[in-house]
Amino acid sequence: MEELDIADATRHPALMEAFDAAVLASPRIDHFCSASAWVLSAHAAFHGSGRGFIAALDEGFVALSRARTSGLGRYYAALEAMWGLACPIVGERAQRVGADAAALLLDQRERWDVLWLGGIERDGPLFRALAGGLGRRAELRLGPSMRRHQAALDGGFDGWLARRSPLFRKRIRQSLRAFEREGLTLSWVDTRTSSEGGAPGPDGAALFERILAVERRSWKGLEGTGFVQGEMRAFYARMVPQLAQAGRLRVLFAARGDEDVAVCFGGVLGDTFRGLQNSFDDRFRALSLGNAMQAHTIARLCAEGVAIYDLGSEMEYKARWAEGGLETVTLIAVGR
Repeated sequence: MEELDIADATRHPALMEAFDAAVLASPRIDHFCSASAWVLSAHAAFHGSGRGFIAALDEGFVALSRARTSGLGRYYAALEAMWGLACPIVGERAQRVGADAAALLLDQRERWDVLWLGGIERDGPLFRALAGGLGRRAELRLGPSMRRHQAALDGGFDGWLARRSPLFRKRIRQSLRAFEREGLTLSWVDTRTSSEGGAPGPDGAALFERILAVERRSWKGLEGTGFVQGEMRAFYARMVPQLAQAGRLRVLFAARGDEDVAVCFGGVLGDTFRGLQNSFDDRFRALSLGNAMQAHTIARLCAEGVAIYDLGSEMEYKARWAEGGLETVTLIAVGR
């Protein structure tokens, strides 16, 4: 397998653009969480002990991390294996890239004991091609599944809201009225504008520090959880500037006077906005700022023409905002 170390790959913008184009062309995968901004940030923050690499296929790419643990032995896994959202094998013709990836991985059979391949649609063409190839020299198992909550934005904000339950609609309207009564002001950061126009965009690192200042005053931040420290902070501190530079970051701030009191942010890839975090100052808990900020964000995404709001992996409260979404599994291959 001809492979390029992640550190070297990131020094070749054309390669990373080709990789992201292959991600976007791949059917039935989590595009945002398989693209370079997510997987490179996750690998650096959570999987630093592994050696990440990208290998080109005839019609796509394989992006994996090689490491060893006492439990698994020598293993290959996606660059982001913490949540299992990223698909490590990408390309438009899923069956072709799956067969090619299986052949390349079998060529390196002496270097791995286990393959941990997440982010794949069960029984889809990629899954079948990988299983058919790897099954010749490995025992196959089905690992964890992951469902995303995705909201369709057709019909604009009113169309999205009309598809929610009556109780949900009532609560959203109440939170928007409370937001207005409090006299909070909104500012929308759309990095697409500066990126497309060639003008200098906002400083992504400074923007992250502004986001982080709100998170520190949230209930999670006050408890020392959330993304105020450690690996989660490292993950977002790397990803936010990458998204800003690429023109894919969207951030909504709410302020009282000169002080930010809430933030909702995420990234756009293709026709989808992937929500990342929604945070607010705990002093304003009674205002239901989380609901108001997401609703205001959706209104702006609808105006931009975004088709899907991906709220991320499965949590009960997200179901009220969405209609369902992509479900993927982890394919595990144990060498024999």
